[in-house]
Amino acid sequence: MNFDIDCLRSFLVVADTMSISRAAESVGRSQSTVSQQLAKLETQIGKGLLARRKGRVIELTSEGGKLVQYARQILQLNDEAYASMSDDVLTGFVKLGVPLDFFGRDFTSWLARFKNKHPMVGLEVEANQSENLQKRSARGEFDLAFFKQETGAKLGTVALREQLVWVSGPNFVAGAKESVPLILFPEGCAYRRFAVAALQDHKRPWHLSFVSPSFECLKSAAVEGMGLTVLARALVTPPLRVVRHGMRLPQLPSVELVYSQGRRSNSRVVSELANYLADSLSNAGTMRAAPIMA
Repeated sequence: MNFDIDCLRSFLVVADTMSISRAAESVGRSQSTVSQQLAKLETQIGKGLLARRKGRVIELTSEGGKLVQYARQILQLNDEAYASMSDDVLTGFVKLGVPLDFFGRDFTSWLARFKNKHPMVGLEVEANQSENLQKRSARGEFDLAFFKQETGAKLGTVALREQLVWVSGPNFVAGAKESVPLILFPEGCAYRRFAVAALQDHKRPWHLSFVSPSFECLKSAAVEGMGLTVLARALVTPPLRVVRHGMRLPQLPSVELVYSQGRRSNSRVVSELANYLADSLSNAGTMRAAPIMA
């Protein structure tokens, strides 16, 4: 019995994303085709690979978990074999800088798929505040850096424009005249800068409640009701909720997520990665469910 490489590739993306629709977009097939590929694998094995509820993938079965490990090895060898015999193989090394909030997106899955497709490419990734990334990119410290800027600042190539929103946990309540407890990334973060500037312009008192470079820590602090934070709207998923601006809070601006490439002799690999991540950001921004409104 021989496994179909295309079926294994689709299955692996489904396993990584827990979504047939997102896997279909990633591999360039229709959802029905991906479903047929999964069914073919399950027929070959004689066991189910995915646990579903109301048509949605919720987890891998024990057999699915086993196959994932082998599928990664099979696809890696397949791609390496193809790359070694191709005159158009993508090779090189990229030092990549990204904002801290990239880890509230599917960034690691995007990188894994890029590496699977281009196994001869080496990556070094650093997460940092946007202001630091922009300054260090201008000094040539990164081959490729993503960072946030004010709309129209023209510091890099625009990948995505996002609206900033006030965000809280499900049970947070703040009085209209109370000092706003803020949950923020450290100094140098564009979200932090815009949040503080908006409150100061609005003459609304505020104080720091929680500061961390970790997106997951900020999310946890907000969920537990330690204060308000500021995020791009696309990053707000339950149990977080958007808090409407108005009498209590000022309107926040939109920001541009941009990227800047360093001056390298091997620019092709940098351009390929930049275009891939920019497309991934744009596609993910249109697929996020609308957040719960407070």
